[in-house]
Amino acid sequence: MSAAQTPVFHLRSREGGAEENMVLAGIWRRAWISANRDVPHIEPIAHWLHRVHTEFGPPADVVLAEREGQVLAFMVLLVRREYVAQLFVEPHLRNQGLGKALLDEACVRIPNGWRLHVAAGNTSAQRFYERYGLERGAADRHPTSGRERIAYHWSPSRPPWHIA
Repeated sequence: MSAAQTPVFHLRSREGGAEENMVLAGIWRRAWISANRDVPHIEPIAHWLHRVHTEFGPPADVVLAEREGQVLAFMVLLVRREYVAQLFVEPHLRNQGLGKALLDEACVRIPNGWRLHVAAGNTSAQRFYERYGLERGAADRHPTSGRERIAYHWSPSRPPWHIA
């Protein structure tokens, strides 16, 4: 995509209003479904909204990627733990630089390095993180769901590869 075709968006911090929370829950659910097509049961939107309410408050920092007042993607940072807890992009808006912009922001906010986990079955996210420059780590099980996941780490000694 040329600069003239690149959709303009900006990053901002979450405000936390009811409408915004519902938008985040919807993006999270749609992106999760897109990445987990083999899962037989999908939780209703109320489940995702409850998680937004319980997991996106302090000490979490929530960064939104937005265009013309519409939230397109989001990231949840736990800065003190040097951890990217969540990063989700609307499925139909992937490959537009939203995820890269959010990870670039994580590098700014957590300059000494950070880590994240991705579901073992989410190979498209794994490819994205590896292209970005994250170092693949060990596999383990999520403490709540028991699903297999893979650790990734970014350190300032590994500058991100900028995805075109």
